[in-house]
Amino acid sequence: MKGKALIAICALLLLAAGCKPTEKGYKAAYDAAKAKREYVDPELELLTGGHRLLDDGASNWKVIGSDSLQVQTIRISPGKGEQWPQSGPYRLAVAMFKMDTNAGSLLSDLQAKGCVNARVAADGKGKHYIIAGSATSADSLGAVLSDFRQRNPDFPYIGMTPPAPIIIISR
Repeated sequence: MKGKALIAICALLLLAAGCKPTEKGYKAAYDAAKAKREYVDPELELLTGGHRLLDDGASNWKVIGSDSLQVQTIRISPGKGEQWPQSGPYRLAVAMFKMDTNAGSLLSDLQAKGCVNARVAADGKGKHYIIAGSATSADSLGAVLSDFRQRNPDFPYIGMTPPAPIIIISR
């Protein structure tokens, strides 16, 4: 009986000794976290010239009238055969979809309500934005925003977090 108890105790000691974290394990975890932290997205590098000025979670905000709108820099382009109706890199995005057909359906509804300058724009990563209009500066998007809200007072801003329009600076 004492032999079985001794064997059980030895087995538990060996099991506990095998579960200790090693320096090799700590180093591997540290190196993986460091590589993830220092990874630079090639497209982001193109937009910022290799300099990461802001944290990925950080965002800019622009006050237009009584609204604070989020500002994002995204490479987007209008659909095939389409062109931007206005010049300028500032775009007012009012919805975002993962399926082009859903974006096209909402675009048809908006154009029927008189938003003739609205377009669908894709970012090449599977997101399709409804762009209500463009302008040469963020401040001049105020007229686009007020026109859109006048034509669509109860618009739900589908896919937007928070549910509000955003300003996209497209390059």
